[in-house]
Amino acid sequence: MSRSLLRETPSEGRCLRRPAFATVLVRLLRAHGRRLVERLEQRRALDVRRNPVRMVYALNQAHKVLILCQGNVIRSVFAAHLLSAAVRNRTDISILSAGLATKPGWPAHPRVIARGEALGLQLREHTSVAVTSAMLAAADVVLVMDFSQLVAVTRRFFGARRRTFLLTSMAADGPIEIRDPAGQNDAAVDRCLDDVARAIKPIAEWLTARGT
Repeated sequence: MSRSLLRETPSEGRCLRRPAFATVLVRLLRAHGRRLVERLEQRRALDVRRNPVRMVYALNQAHKVLILCQGNVIRSVFAAHLLSAAVRNRTDISILSAGLATKPGWPAHPRVIARGEALGLQLREHTSVAVTSAMLAAADVVLVMDFSQLVAVTRRFFGARRRTFLLTSMAADGPIEIRDPAGQNDAAVDRCLDDVARAIKPIAEWLTARGT
């Protein structure tokens, strides 16, 4: 009886350990996959930044531009209103914004509203919109704020990957990423909005010139 128990115990131990090992292995493979995707997207973004010809070509064909950030209350809403105002004479172009991780109905940040009013933009009626696969499918160009959002689009909406670019790709005089200032002071939000305005300028100029 004791020999029988001794023979069975190691086998049972191995059976108990196998699922745990498999779980760890799956987690490691997923983490490796995430890091690989992050490196690929970062490299692709840097290539476009050095030579934005792919983005320029996409803008030349674009009729629907979708601008994304996380909450759709600071970066993307300000960018969308700026770009819409710049191309208001282009009736063939529509500009939308949405959030990758938002709850519908959030108002714009107070600093965004104030900056918008100083520029003649009305953002008080804005409420956040959560991005959908239909919105990505309809967009000719998708603009995001940072590397993590490039990765998010690749993972969640892979079909839109080649139409997705960093907002800053054509503004080499500014930061390549525009980080989320949520929860920071007004000065940080204002710096973020300055970066958004700098990034929007060459895009607006290109789209405006395309219509002449």
